[in-house]
Amino acid sequence: MQVSCVSATNDLVLPALAVLVVDDQAAVRDGVARLIACAPLTLRQVCTAATAEHALRLAAWLQPDLVVLDVDLAGGDGLALIAQLAPATVLVLSCHSDVGTRERAQRLGAGAFIEKHQPAAELLGALVQLAHLHLRGEQRPAPPGAASQVLAGASSDVLKAAGS
Repeated sequence: MQVSCVSATNDLVLPALAVLVVDDQAAVRDGVARLIACAPLTLRQVCTAATAEHALRLAAWLQPDLVVLDVDLAGGDGLALIAQLAPATVLVLSCHSDVGTRERAQRLGAGAFIEKHQPAAELLGALVQLAHLHLRGEQRPAPPGAASQVLAGASSDVLKAAGS
């Protein structure tokens, strides 16, 4: 398995972040990693993984602050990784747009959900917002039963406690 990592530095006041991109499609994985390297964030490293097993090994080494995670990983359940990637903040990037998948991602601890067909600006905007939440220690959405934002039919959501 090939490990792909990009080191990048941008001039923003945030501490340097490590980001892990997990997707079984090489074009998506590499494109998202390159897009993130251009984000208005100070990055320590951007690394990629194609499988759940590789993602967990890489996460143990990298200790990422943010993870961009696909729902389907070559037939595997990407959402099942969310708890194992803690304390990283997870942004789910998926072609699945159903409310059930969004709600499950939130219930499992995802910080945001973006559909793959959305403009790159939405992904970058959500990553910047999650980076700020993560650095303030607010990387997890509201616990079950608390008021939270999950917009049915919306193409992207930053899932966090209402009033945060």
